[in-house]
Amino acid sequence: MTTVTRTLYATPSSLPALRAVCDVMAFVRADLWRRYGALGNVGKSAADIRKEVTASGWYAGLAVDGTIRAETTKDAVNDILTYKAAACAKVRQAIAKRTSKRLYTLLKSDRWLEDRYLHRMMRKHFRHGVSHCDNQFIVRSDKHESRIVDGCLVVKVSIASKYGEPLMLTTNSSGKNVDLAGCNLRVILKGDAVEIRYATEKAEGRPCGAAEIGVDKGYTEAFTDSDGKRHGENFGAVLSAYSDQVSKTGKARNRLHALEKKHRAAGRIAKADHIRANNLGRVKLDARRERTQKKLRTIAYQSSHTIVDKAAVVGSEDPSSPVRGKVQWRKYNRRMSAWAKGVLAQALDEVCTQRRATHIVVNAAYTSQMDSFTGLLHGRREGDKFYRINGDVLQADANAARNVRNRIHDQEITRYMPHFQVKQILLARSSGATERHEASVGRRKPRQRSADKSIAQL
Repeated sequence: MTTVTRTLYATPSSLPALRAVCDVMAFVRADLWRRYGALGNVGKSAADIRKEVTASGWYAGLAVDGTIRAETTKDAVNDILTYKAAACAKVRQAIAKRTSKRLYTLLKSDRWLEDRYLHRMMRKHFRHGVSHCDNQFIVRSDKHESRIVDGCLVVKVSIASKYGEPLMLTTNSSGKNVDLAGCNLRVILKGDAVEIRYATEKAEGRPCGAAEIGVDKGYTEAFTDSDGKRHGENFGAVLSAYSDQVSKTGKARNRLHALEKKHRAAGRIAKADHIRANNLGRVKLDARRERTQKKLRTIAYQSSHTIVDKAAVVGSEDPSSPVRGKVQWRKYNRRMSAWAKGVLAQALDEVCTQRRATHIVVNAAYTSQMDSFTGLLHGRREGDKFYRINGDVLQADANAARNVRNRIHDQEITRYMPHFQVKQILLARSSGATERHEASVGRRKPRQRSADKSIAQL
């Protein structure tokens, strides 16, 4: 069974009451990040921080239900420690070059302040976080109940009487296949609508295939597998259209923002306020971004399913590695900055887990510069083509995917090995192959004596 997140869309009975709770929880989140977003959490677990918050009584006087405050506090603390864990993962890659067990021990025991190098690396990757989340809160599993009213599922959030009436959220669901019992709810306010997110168990999917393949993530398409097939070919088209539209809208908004400042400086306050209120909002921009993210997510999961349809073992690149690019044109960096490579990695991992396929993440260094047939650092890549040393031309993404598949069983190259060490190993293999080739060509067989010479000597 796989745990997934589902979303219900609802209409609140009292929008001001819901906004009041979100505003209070926004202050709690911001204050927790201010206190524990950096050095304040060193040497402390999530339980230690929650005990300290409870004992201090910082938020006891806030006009919000105690269970909502406690659960939202727990959620914010978990976010902080997750951010810290992600920074520690990057620091582990940095200290891998030094191969020092002492640094690993200090980092694992949360004593990185004792070493200057480790402290410097943590300052680089673990900068003080800030919370701008002001539209959500957490409801404990025993503080909500649901029932069907006029064919619609209605969720009732219980609140202590001194803080107001219970919140009634009427969803657009009939309640079929929706089980909210025993799970916490994340209530998110978006404009005048509400999202209710909850965790549920997803049944196992259809059986996976039997092959072993490697996949190469791309931009034009979501994946290219080692058999040369492309998956999610409209991924890049959706992303490029969205990125170009964002760029065009941003330029126009910049001109309007400059005009608004000009009117305000000239004393035309009403005109400036009108521009700010009617032309510089975020409602349409946020809705467009959400639609695009849903499209990309759908493409990513559909592509992952088509891969697992034929594979029992899937090898993919480390998601933390940089994305392989095509020709570096002017708009490339802007488009790639919006690329949802995290969605691709998450989709492939979740689909493999659901369908009981094995997902192996490998080191992506030099997979696009290697010849997949020889396994050596020969040939060159130019755009979508890979030119072998013998003159053959391969499709570059398929060549990289075959290298990813071959690296599944490579015992010398590990996942977190630095790229320069990977290059040393590949160069050693290439030089060894060249020496063996030259030796086989340069070695001469002993000449056979001709019949005439043999007869003459007799």
